[in-house]
Amino acid sequence: MPKSQDNIENIIVLMLENRSFDHMFGYLTIDQPKVPGDKIDNLHGDESNLDSEGTAVPVSMDAKYSGDYRVDPGHHYPDVTEQLFEKDDVRSSAKPTMGGFVKNYGAQPGGSVAASHRIMKCFDPQKLPALTTLAKEYAVCDRWFSSIPGPTLPNRAFVHACTSLGHVDMNPVAYWSVKSLYEQLDAQRVTSRVYSHDGNTIAFTFRNLFKKGGKFLGSYNDFLDDLDGKKLPKYCFVEPRFNDWYDEANHIYYISDDQHPDNNVVEGELLIREVYEAIRDSRYWEKCLFVVTYDEHGGFFDHVPPPKTVPSGQEGDKATFDFKRLGVRVPAVLISPYIERGTIVHTQLEHSSIAATVRELLAPDMPPLTDREKNANTFEDVLTLTDPRDDLKTLDMKGLRRSDVDPNTHGSATLSDQQRNQVLAAYYMDLDRPAGKRVIGSNGITVLEDINTEQKAAMYIKEVSESLGQ
Repeated sequence: MPKSQDNIENIIVLMLENRSFDHMFGYLTIDQPKVPGDKIDNLHGDESNLDSEGTAVPVSMDAKYSGDYRVDPGHHYPDVTEQLFEKDDVRSSAKPTMGGFVKNYGAQPGGSVAASHRIMKCFDPQKLPALTTLAKEYAVCDRWFSSIPGPTLPNRAFVHACTSLGHVDMNPVAYWSVKSLYEQLDAQRVTSRVYSHDGNTIAFTFRNLFKKGGKFLGSYNDFLDDLDGKKLPKYCFVEPRFNDWYDEANHIYYISDDQHPDNNVVEGELLIREVYEAIRDSRYWEKCLFVVTYDEHGGFFDHVPPPKTVPSGQEGDKATFDFKRLGVRVPAVLISPYIERGTIVHTQLEHSSIAATVRELLAPDMPPLTDREKNANTFEDVLTLTDPRDDLKTLDMKGLRRSDVDPNTHGSATLSDQQRNQVLAAYYMDLDRPAGKRVIGSNGITVLEDINTEQKAAMYIKEVSESLGQ
């Protein structure tokens, strides 16, 4: 193993929400690639999909930070199947056409033919200064796919456990019994932790993590404190803020920065910058490999057909999908002082590659979690420099500013499908305790149906998390 890989003692992952590779990186170019003549597999500019009236809708470079996707694009398994194959029932061995994105978006509740064209919109790289700069300065992966052709929870299950137990749906309690990467690392005496904003964590779906309280779970402020201290876990998973909410007592409003449509992409850009600069300014910089990626494509167009893969081996007899095909391609950037500027990674990767790389670099004696992880490619070979770089200490955000928010309406939005399932996951955790210690039934929240806005969801999840000892 090269010396630069021996230097890595910490791996930090920041996973954002629901954007495809082409949507974020389709027009990105690397002016001075590490390998002369190398190019990202991105858009040519003539890619298109037909709408429901037979009109060809081309890709374009005019995506807005917010406002295009008031109707949430489809990303459940049937939606993704239609996006890939232009039909809703196909064999896993069928060849994707990548031609059903526009029609599927137009068919969403509240959608229209005119609105359906927006799913082909992609970002001007100049509008994403944090993500674009890191991709150019370090390594961009143009073959990183989501783990399954479906929504958030099963894809994040593959990040945390390299299996979704045969699920392609948003069942929030499907993974309660799963042994996660964090427990596997703990058995190897390798520290790890999930850091969340406001106690709102996808890790609610892993019941065993909460039994250990603060050992495996912490706040985003804990992450910043750990970076500033001497006890940063060897593996860190950082989650964005999923809900808007207003802290009335302290007159502070908090804005979701997960970039889930239609949340403002600027907020996620600012989070990426904040995490990068905190790592860059810390004592861990020369020991660290930082990964920025997205859980799934969120219904947005991508032109690269998902490739074949192997199942996890834990699907069970009731699985409705054979897990022999990956999901849609997502953005992924690898950052380390040992990565040469302009690196383009063409290796096929997916979310199980994170655990495989963690095992390779931090816990070589740890057995693979699943067959999927055992067969997943790793990305430690991106660390090619002998001496660490000491440049790019800050990111120029070119005047990007936080959203203007009216505290009187902030947090009043109704819940998306994902947010409802996060509430449901917290609710089941809440019910798992004695009645007298539950949050539900107190503070004006008497039944689950009372939690019907982002403000109420954020407050309920925060209280459940705090009451569980996080």
